[in-house]
Amino acid sequence: MVKSMTSSDMSIRSAPPVGVAQAKPTVQTSATESQVKIDVVKTAAQDLGRELASRKGESIGQLSETAAKLDKSIEVLNAAVKKVPTALHFSKDESSRRFIVQVTDTNSGEVIRTLPGDAVLRMSKQLDSLKGVLFDDTF
Repeated sequence: MVKSMTSSDMSIRSAPPVGVAQAKPTVQTSATESQVKIDVVKTAAQDLGRELASRKGESIGQLSETAAKLDKSIEVLNAAVKKVPTALHFSKDESSRRFIVQVTDTNSGEVIRTLPGDAVLRMSKQLDSLKGVLFDDTF
């Protein structure tokens, strides 16, 4: 038996089905508002760039002052060691930027020991050469 549908069996929904999103009106900003926002961001970026550049200059100045002080300290240490009958010599390896202490025999002048050792200095130089590969910037 087939039952026919009557008008009372059909109902019309007034609300949209569940899960169907209603379209929301989009908010448009004017071109001048967008340009003002872009200008504000550009100005902030330029200010930050100037601040970082001045800090970089200060840091470079401090580093060169420190390097000069270290070189002077090495000279003072070498002069002090020469006055006492010891066989120590202080220096700085320019490529690895490490301090080196050499222990020598005062009678023969033969180097007994170098601190840090040659292997450590070679490894330091090899790691230095990989800075651009392993890291984004070189220092």
